[in-house]
Amino acid sequence: MSQPKQSSKWLKLLKNIAAMVVMFMLISTAVDAWRGRNLDPQAVPLMTYTDLQGTTEDWLERSYSEPVIVYFWATWCPVCTYVTPTVNWMAADYPVVTVALRSGSDAKVAHYLEQQNYQLITVNDPLGQVGQQWQITATPTVAIVHQGEIVSYTTGITTPTGLWWRRWWASFSG
Repeated sequence: MSQPKQSSKWLKLLKNIAAMVVMFMLISTAVDAWRGRNLDPQAVPLMTYTDLQGTTEDWLERSYSEPVIVYFWATWCPVCTYVTPTVNWMAADYPVVTVALRSGSDAKVAHYLEQQNYQLITVNDPLGQVGQQWQITATPTVAIVHQGEIVSYTTGITTPTGLWWRRWWASFSG
């Protein structure tokens, strides 16, 4: 096979991949806009939570000093198994609070986190009350709160790079 023909194939493949990435981003943005259409970025629910370890923190207050990632997930959510490792990775360097939606007792959620080796500050929401306050319609959902406002909101799969960029961008808002 000649060199120009082979490079032409690679160029065509790269163009197709780029087109798919752009389409995915457009569809993902549209879905996030639809799911978050009723979300008022300035009406952040109270964020004083007691986590599984019994520690209480006011995450809304903390958002005034730096962006806070709020991650809604569930033990029964298959997509969460792809997103939670990314959130766990981010939690090593940034403030992250996670909310386990309708995932059972505190002991069950703690066991799940331990089994997966996740080092996450987790609030258990066995009845979905916190999720309702936040108007969560899908798991996983990631909200980034800065200066007391939701500056980023996404549902479904997010990549490590995507979450990092959202958090980085949030540090310039507010």
